[in-house]
Amino acid sequence: MNKKQLIPILFSAAFQLACSNSNLQAQSQSREIAFLSDVHLQDVYADLNSDEFKGVLNPKTGKFATIRTMKSQLNSTRLFNENYFSFISALEDLKTKGIKLVVLPGDFTDDGQPMNVLALKKILDQYSADSGMRFFLTTGNHDPVKPFGGIAGKSDFLGTYGGQQAIAGSKEVYPSTHTAISDQINYWGYPEITETLSAYGFFPSQKDIFWTHPFEEFDYDNYNFEQVQANSHLEKRVYASGENRLTLPDASYLVEPIDGVWLLALDGNVYTYSGSEWKGSSVGFNQAAFHKNHQLDWISKVTSEAKKRGKTLISFSHYPLVEFHDGASEEMKSLFGNQKFQLARVPHRETSNLYAAAGIQIHFAGHMHINDTGIFQDHRTKNTMYNIQVPSLAAFPPAYKTVKTTDVSNLEIETIPLTEVDHMNEFFDLYRMEHKWLFEKQDPGIWDSTILASQDYMEYTRNHLLELTKSRFIPSDWPENLAILLQNLSPQELINWGEMNETQGESFLQEKLKKLKASTKSTLPYHYLIDDFYLLKNGDELGKEMISEDRIRLYENIFYSLSQKSQGKEPSLNRELNQFFGIFEKLYHSNPSDHFAIDLKNNTIKKIED
Repeated sequence: MNKKQLIPILFSAAFQLACSNSNLQAQSQSREIAFLSDVHLQDVYADLNSDEFKGVLNPKTGKFATIRTMKSQLNSTRLFNENYFSFISALEDLKTKGIKLVVLPGDFTDDGQPMNVLALKKILDQYSADSGMRFFLTTGNHDPVKPFGGIAGKSDFLGTYGGQQAIAGSKEVYPSTHTAISDQINYWGYPEITETLSAYGFFPSQKDIFWTHPFEEFDYDNYNFEQVQANSHLEKRVYASGENRLTLPDASYLVEPIDGVWLLALDGNVYTYSGSEWKGSSVGFNQAAFHKNHQLDWISKVTSEAKKRGKTLISFSHYPLVEFHDGASEEMKSLFGNQKFQLARVPHRETSNLYAAAGIQIHFAGHMHINDTGIFQDHRTKNTMYNIQVPSLAAFPPAYKTVKTTDVSNLEIETIPLTEVDHMNEFFDLYRMEHKWLFEKQDPGIWDSTILASQDYMEYTRNHLLELTKSRFIPSDWPENLAILLQNLSPQELINWGEMNETQGESFLQEKLKKLKASTKSTLPYHYLIDDFYLLKNGDELGKEMISEDRIRLYENIFYSLSQKSQGKEPSLNRELNQFFGIFEKLYHSNPSDHFAIDLKNNTIKKIED
């Protein structure tokens, strides 16, 4: 064979190898799924269809901004405005990475108003058409706030001159306030939301290999798209609820978007009928396990079929299925109280057991706006379930998660922080106008304007959390004396206290507290301790990276000292401080939550070092 004959053969072999590598890369990308939770999308440039209020003219864009006040944002566990841009940034990041499958585990809008649902649809339509992305949604408590919608409003939009502007569907919502009327601010219910977003998981698509719901006979082998489509109408997907046995929709579904991967969307919303209207709940599966127990039989069927057919089954819902405080929830209830720290939302062990017994092994959830990995194992059945908490794009830490499936039981999960967000400061001049207005009115709710010096989105959400901790969390959730001590004890005083016995420690703390209360100083020189607590509670490994090395050494020193002595059982300041550091230590020594691998067959989890 001469050189001229060899060249075409080599070229053909090289071309086939390149095609093979390309196909492998495409296959790898197609088996990677992104989870973007708690977007809380609000249309920041909405058409309100209102003659009374169009929004606030933003000189930067020349458009009318329909945004909430900074005062309102700093009293909420979520942002209302900048998260619009963080959502776009996340989608652009996925576009660059070539990730095509995207799950939104609830609270994809901020209260399910027409303006926000339509804004979401417009964005999803764009990325579906331009980038070939497929989106799969499930409902959260902020999507259908009420199952069949209703008249609603918000009183905290930013007004023309910096004050608040109320907007509602009726004057009756805010009868004593100047209210702009707009039907775009009313609640939509299940029928309107699922119909508008029908292309995004709630109903079957010809693009999918398989799709079904809890009220349909499970028949994978004889799957007929036309028949499934006919049986997917919302009125055929209802269950009886409450004493009156009134019917409510259940938007749960199972979909196989790519060969071998099943996505199980669980609608965990629970509503109760009170008087003449429906009311929603944010508790999650502690109530859903009772009110929607029809789901458990269906889940058992799905997990059995997945195992029989060798499918990787990934469950997702807005609500968690496993305790998400690294095993510290009971200690938190003891120290802070059952109704503090949203502890009512923590799944009971009995609840986790029901869903683990039904066969769920891995579950992605939102709702709590935290980064966490929870593991539940039933000691009787040995069933193990992993609960992956996806952070919110509207709070600290702003991040999404990806999961790669390499085979039926091995998963690689990575957390992607959103540090840089384009247009993050687009409304900052409008907030300055608001701040000036509050200052001139001597409004007691004036906020710390240093948040407007934030250099990136991560810093911005962290500053939001710091302000929220100071103005809302500490006053509402913390024992007053404990909060005072934690913000005023120096590192050396904490080290000394850690080496004292119970009697000495109590005497020291009582004397310290007495001096602090007698002092006229209002500074809190060591407020970082509570701030670091929230970094860990909300950010887990992402938050831990932000704690300085000297404070890390301080905490580890205290953990060691407390491990060497017993804790008293009688109520005292000394016991409260011991309890606090016991909780802190559990949050500190958490399961991997940043980048890690899970082997569902052998029930192992392993941190991946980048």
